Amino acid sequence: MYNFIFAAFFLAFSSEANLIKYPVRAENLRIDGEIRVLYDVNKDGRGENIRFTRSDPPYVFDKSVRKQMSYWKFPTGEARKDEQLKILFKAN
Repeated sequence: MYNFIFAAFFLAFSSEANLIKYPVRAENLRIDGEIRVLYDVNKDGRGENIRFTRSDPPYVFDKSVRKQMSYWKFPTGEARKDEQLKILFKAN
């Protein structure tokens, strides 16, 4: 059981996981925010057509989120449209 928990924890934070990191400048300025994104996944498992349906505060997180999502990988062979994602940024 402990091996499974460790494996799940490791995979969740490995470099291959689809993660969003807090943009350094926004974190240093202690800016909180919320982003809502729609995106598509092509047959090759790449995210594309990334669009923001909510960005609060406007334009603070958009560029960083778009760049990070462009590196995400998904299982190949199954294209999907209009996947939804909500990201909350809370400064510590």
